[in-house]
Amino acid sequence: MSDKMVKKSNSELSIGNINADLIVKNAGKGLQNVSNDDITIPRLAIIQSGSPQRKKKDEKYIEGAEEGMIFNTVTNEVYEKIEVIPCGYRKTYVEWVPRDKGGGLVEVHDSKPEGTTTDPKTRKSMLGENQIVDTAEHFVLVKTGKDQYSPAVLTMTSSNLSVSRKWNTLLKMKRINVKGQTVEAPSFLFKFALSTVEAENDLGNWHKYKLEEVGMIESKDTFAEAETLADSVTQGKVKASEPIDADTGTDDTKTPF
Repeated sequence: MSDKMVKKSNSELSIGNINADLIVKNAGKGLQNVSNDDITIPRLAIIQSGSPQRKKKDEKYIEGAEEGMIFNTVTNEVYEKIEVIPCGYRKTYVEWVPRDKGGGLVEVHDSKPEGTTTDPKTRKSMLGENQIVDTAEHFVLVKTGKDQYSPAVLTMTSSNLSVSRKWNTLLKMKRINVKGQTVEAPSFLFKFALSTVEAENDLGNWHKYKLEEVGMIESKDTFAEAETLADSVTQGKVKASEPIDADTGTDDTKTPF
């Protein structure tokens, strides 16, 4: 058992023959020079029927990944349903090389690039030969354990933009009475269950997000953590991981916008 982590008492851990005191003494070492500029917030995305996360010979394959699951693009954890707290929102315009020309990320724009046109047949926004995708980015805290959360970016494009708009509308309408005053509630006062549902039209089917409100947060520590993330988003201090083709495996011409 020398290569395993062993719990020796209520709070003491040992790894092989490394005792807990030695681990505590060296806590955080090796990461002293890592700042917020050196890390990224992972994204959440949906696994579609043709996603590479389901193909065993693909380098992006995730064991246990099934169509309709949500996955973390950094840790590769997969979920059927997770709890999220909305902390911030940003609209971006992501420029992609079209899939039939090799695909790939070009640039993330804060506003729609000048010169963007709309293809009358496909309704796609194009900048020269590249596609511009309207992208809603919801910065959230994802529940990972009892009173434990980690930040992520919930990216919504294509048919999920209607889900995003509905969520934003719901949150903007929230009002609470505080000390005799009716005020607009902070978005991070509320918790939501995030899952997916199947959608279809006459050209095919795919999965899109489903959000259900499950209550209000009750922990002061969680509120403070959410407030910090919200402030960082507002101040432009957070750095999300690179966007991925979240609708991989779903041809855009088959997905209603």
